[in-house]
Amino acid sequence: MKARPLYFDYNATTPMDPMVLEAMLPWFVENFGNAASRTHSYGWDAAHAVNSARSKVAELIGVSDKSIIFTSGATEAVNLAIKGVFQAYKSKGNQIITSRSEHKAVLDTCDNLKPYGAEIIYLDVDTNGLIDLVQLENAITDRTILVSIMWANNETGVIQPMKEIGAICKEKEVLFMSDATQAIGKIPVNPIEAGVHLLCMSAHKMYGPKGVGALWISEKNPRVVLRSQIDGGGHERGFRSGTLNVPGIVGLGKAAELSADKMKSEHQRHRDWQNILSRV
Repeated sequence: MKARPLYFDYNATTPMDPMVLEAMLPWFVENFGNAASRTHSYGWDAAHAVNSARSKVAELIGVSDKSIIFTSGATEAVNLAIKGVFQAYKSKGNQIITSRSEHKAVLDTCDNLKPYGAEIIYLDVDTNGLIDLVQLENAITDRTILVSIMWANNETGVIQPMKEIGAICKEKEVLFMSDATQAIGKIPVNPIEAGVHLLCMSAHKMYGPKGVGALWISEKNPRVVLRSQIDGGGHERGFRSGTLNVPGIVGLGKAAELSADKMKSEHQRHRDWQNILSRV
């Protein structure tokens, strides 16, 4: 049998942890209920599993479980956040600020809004991959409704100064969103402490299943209003209609739980390997 090549691009995707798969399996066949069915035990069990997963995701990033909205992945979460803010706050302004080094999910979503009157400001990054905070501050006007800066870059691993960006957005009274897909589960992430108001994530970047993710939406200081992008049934507090992917959500919850438990030890293990490889 021909040997398969070694795979190192865990920023693109990770294999599913066996414990995640084990947690998911009963929800495919044995416990197949629809979490929106509230009149029988099958639905109650599914809803309980979803709520348990929601709590685990919320605990990982230090937020209220009620503020977590499940999606099909980070790309959908990004679309819901950016388009939802643009539509909900268009009476205030039409300007969105982002960086040139964002993931295509952010860049393409912003481009999609241009025909609808959105003005997109692209911040440059320096040789270290960081945005210029002075440039950000100068770019914000009374028409700015959203700043979107990724927490950690999927190509370079650069981590942006989130608290400093959050402080600027707070002073200027604009919403701050972050695609934190590459950071969550790998480093400590707390959007409230960083001054972030919308946060996107995906399960398959942290040993969970593909096709499931989440969006955190600030409930206070400020309470963020979004226009839904998928209608029909009012699921997920009206933000994202559609029958919930219970097995996938259970997998995301388990992946979040494992990340919280193992983050510190895994970080040290990676540091050790980095030191070893640097001497080769």
